[in-house]
Amino acid sequence: MRRDSKINERQKKVLYCAVREYILTKKPVSSEKILEASDIGCSGATVRNDLRRLEYLGYLRQPHTSAGRIPTDKGYKFYVEETLKLMKEYLQPSASIHSSYPMTFGDMEKILEGAALALSRITHGAVILEKPGIDKLRIIRVLVIPITKQYHMVSVLTEFGFVKFIPFRVFQTIDAEKFEKLLGQLLVGYSLEQLPQRKIQTTVNEETLEVAEHLVKSLSEDLRSSLVKVGLDALINSEDFDIEEIRKLSKLFSEDGALKRILSQVQDLPQILIGSEHGIDGLENFAFFIDEYKKENKSIGKVMVITSKVIKYEEIFSSLRYMTSRLTEYLTLAIRREGME
Repeated sequence: MRRDSKINERQKKVLYCAVREYILTKKPVSSEKILEASDIGCSGATVRNDLRRLEYLGYLRQPHTSAGRIPTDKGYKFYVEETLKLMKEYLQPSASIHSSYPMTFGDMEKILEGAALALSRITHGAVILEKPGIDKLRIIRVLVIPITKQYHMVSVLTEFGFVKFIPFRVFQTIDAEKFEKLLGQLLVGYSLEQLPQRKIQTTVNEETLEVAEHLVKSLSEDLRSSLVKVGLDALINSEDFDIEEIRKLSKLFSEDGALKRILSQVQDLPQILIGSEHGIDGLENFAFFIDEYKKENKSIGKVMVITSKVIKYEEIFSSLRYMTSRLTEYLTLAIRREGME
């Protein structure tokens, strides 16, 4: 028999109140508590009937026969969706966050690390911040540094101060100055995403051109953005997780490949994955908040906050959106500054 999944407006209020109260108290919620904490104008019997229906539809569950109800993942999802409807798409920045964690111009690596650390302190969660892939950043300068006759180092400087170093060996003598000029013609002013469309005219010999192509290929193959990871200890200390949950969370946090797969699979941002929605066995008591920061309306990195799923979702979401908006703003201003220099 197919369940009728529709719930009326009163039942939505009962459900919203039940989830909110459980998040605040971490105790099963009774009909009496809902009447006490809300302005729902109906009898206790009506609320009890609504709770039974919400349990039947999978929004709530009752851990013990005589106990109140607690939310399921479906119930948390309803709460999040209803909460976000009440919030603007871009939230006004919190004055306390703004004053405590100002963002000033400086080393981009330190800016990103500082943003991740600030977000972890605000949310008491674990934060994973994806650094921009070099393929998305415009290359500003290329330097070729001779080490010995056979060994050289190429330094590639991109927007916002990101630097990539590539050591290479040659079996014939090359003119480092001419080779640097060749790489500059090929790379400077472009991102690696644009290279397939690039055509250059050059008079260098075939061996030198092959070395240049090999270096560009090596640079292109190393596009995986590294991650800033902070706050695992803050998350573990914020709740009474069991040892198996801590072990699995620590394992996930140490595996960049697994974290990058989660980030790459989530496309419709911002997004909140609650409980089993993230598909990681053993971490059903956690929620993943994911958003992105941009450069000129183009996504260049994602940010994820991992918390307990019994959390004030609106506060975590607000803090995450604030930080990604600030990073986007920072990158926009940085581009304008670079254009003026």
